[in-house]
Amino acid sequence: MNAFKTLLLWVGTGFTTEIYMISTKIQGIAWSIADIVLVFILLKIVDLVRQSSGKKRIFYRYLLLLVSAVLTPSLLFTQTARQIFILESIICGMQFAILVYTVIAERKDLLHFVKELAIAKGNE
Repeated sequence: MNAFKTLLLWVGTGFTTEIYMISTKIQGIAWSIADIVLVFILLKIVDLVRQSSGKKRIFYRYLLLLVSAVLTPSLLFTQTARQIFILESIICGMQFAILVYTVIAERKDLLHFVKELAIAKGNE
């Protein structure tokens, strides 16, 4: 445990405000990219399900996801921790709002589609 304590003290003494800002910006961008990929894949799946049931494609959710993707690089230009927090809250808020709305709005069609796949697999 003493080595761990020494390591934490070493990291803590060298962890400047500048390092904090850089690491926080990188972390925010990385998480945002991961969220964009996750939401994009979900939207693609939903589009396929909607297409198979004859419904029109979704558009506005893709547009909101694009807006969040365009906002993501602006994290590099933030000057304070508060700015990072506010901008990251807006970006992640948009992404998770799309995610939650999509899951709620499309749940019946998605569950029906999965059920049909399971039935088709069972008949093979």
